[in-house]
Amino acid sequence: MISCQLFLALFSVLTLPLSVSAALPFGHYGPEGTVLFLNGFHFVSGHSDWEISANHYCVIIRDDMLQCAVYNTATAPARLAGIEYIITTEAFETLDYEERQLWHSHVYEITSGFLVEPGLPASVDHTIMKDVLVGTYGKTFHTWRYDQQNSTYPIGIPELVMGYTGDDQITPDFVTKRDELFGINTTEVRESRKDIPPPAVVAGADSWKYGYILSLGIVNETGKTEFPPSCDDQTVLTQ
Repeated sequence: MISCQLFLALFSVLTLPLSVSAALPFGHYGPEGTVLFLNGFHFVSGHSDWEISANHYCVIIRDDMLQCAVYNTATAPARLAGIEYIITTEAFETLDYEERQLWHSHVYEITSGFLVEPGLPASVDHTIMKDVLVGTYGKTFHTWRYDQQNSTYPIGIPELVMGYTGDDQITPDFVTKRDELFGINTTEVRESRKDIPPPAVVAGADSWKYGYILSLGIVNETGKTEFPPSCDDQTVLTQ
């Protein structure tokens, strides 16, 4: 259970008072609701060279689910890039295979040191990664497209983004720039997580590895749009 594991992890290393959990409303953004701040890397489905450094502000929705507002780190002020939903292995296993292709695993992101919690003590980061996040899956859509990142407005159709699953998939300089931004060292983080056992990835996740490129499109159809009658109209009809 994400919520129980997360709070236990935080309490065990920070000895936070129990009143903190009561002050964290489920599903609310902002300082009172955000329980995790993460930075990680995404790439756009079908465009492995479109690399994104993404900040995630995550809240607890249920015991098996987080939702994260995703911001990019390439602009000032940072733009809201999209949304990521994070679920447990048990929840992911309930999805059919058509749905699973929209989700990516987090195992390598964590064991590689790519997914980090800037500003938290190393012990907190390690506990949360090991006990909460390593077996989770993410479904992420960016509404501010990569190819429109310099546009004044969020132009175009949202795009599905994926996560990395192995070495040599991301430009090393891109990782270095992220590390410089947050004052961290991904290589050292990776070393510190060697004791985290990587769970097997459930079949159907990381669909790009099966050769699938998933993208959205607009379907234009003609038809008549009708709205329910107003209360006044209903009164007339019943008289």
